[in-house]
Amino acid sequence: MATSVNTSLPQWLSGCTYDANGGTDLRLSGVTAMYYDQGIVNGALGLGSTVNVLGGVVGGAGLSVYAGTGMTVNVQPGSFVVPNSGTPTAGGYASTLSSTATLTVQTADPSNPRIDIVVANVVDNGNNTSFGQVQIITGTAAPSPSVPTAPANSITIGQINVTAGASSITSGMLTDTRPFTTTTGGVLVAPKGSVIGYKGQLAYDSPSGSFYHNSNTTNATQLKVLPWSPVITTRSSDFSWGGSETTILQITFTCDGFTDVEAFFKWPAVYCTRGGGNIYNVVFRMYIDFTQVDGYFTPNDPADSQPHSGGSWSYYTSSATGDTPSAGTHTLKVTAQNLTGSYTTAVYGRSTNKIILRVKPASM
Repeated sequence: MATSVNTSLPQWLSGCTYDANGGTDLRLSGVTAMYYDQGIVNGALGLGSTVNVLGGVVGGAGLSVYAGTGMTVNVQPGSFVVPNSGTPTAGGYASTLSSTATLTVQTADPSNPRIDIVVANVVDNGNNTSFGQVQIITGTAAPSPSVPTAPANSITIGQINVTAGASSITSGMLTDTRPFTTTTGGVLVAPKGSVIGYKGQLAYDSPSGSFYHNSNTTNATQLKVLPWSPVITTRSSDFSWGGSETTILQITFTCDGFTDVEAFFKWPAVYCTRGGGNIYNVVFRMYIDFTQVDGYFTPNDPADSQPHSGGSWSYYTSSATGDTPSAGTHTLKVTAQNLTGSYTTAVYGRSTNKIILRVKPASM
């Protein structure tokens, strides 16, 4: 079985100066013109000092790596673009794997694990031995193995964690590492903060399911998330409890790790059935996951079973307070407690006057 499979010739044309930086170089007039990205910083050269190509897989499904039979993996057909890592000013390459490639993984070490990578790359020797390909780069087995170095003019599309003594490759050993690219003006698929796009670049962040755009070309964390729909839950009937701290409403939401959120809670009124001329007050506490981020105390009210002291409040996370939600899914909840004791207490709710808990991206 093969350890590499050739892809299409990367836009070869007879007579073109393919390895120099001449004006007839197709990399500059073709690939680079389509995939040029003024926001990509190329090594230590700095912004705007070189021709920058955003390398990656074209589209969302191509070149995915999945387990084959035995010690093999398959690479799905697809197209890719790679920058010229040796001579950035010479532009980049585009190539296509036209049919599924089956690649053989080297025999597993009997004692130690190993990390291999699958790459799509272009070998440019300036002659008929120049070609594009997908191939496995085999790592070194060790108790704590390292990721091997990718070759020049390449993108890493998959990682294989080969366990000691493995006799077959399973899906659990594979990690999808494909970067994606798009022509200038297209929507890029990339986790927020992972690339520095050109000013105005529109991208999609899969972990949060949100779109974002770049408002600045010098820092990936300046990429601003476009508004996603608020996550909201409501209750249209009274919520009654025994007085000790109890969760009233909770919701889950997904963040990208950079965007702050506004958490909003509304209660139409509270009441207590203790009676006897007593007074009471309620504290609402707001939590993100298991951490309390804010609280609200209602005034002292008579415990006469009548509704009192409705209201609402919002809490905004911030990098200044260190509570910007990390990338992933989180739980927002609000609890209530009667501070005067374990007496039957309730939050008033009706179909026309609901208890509401909502979370959304903070206004920018």
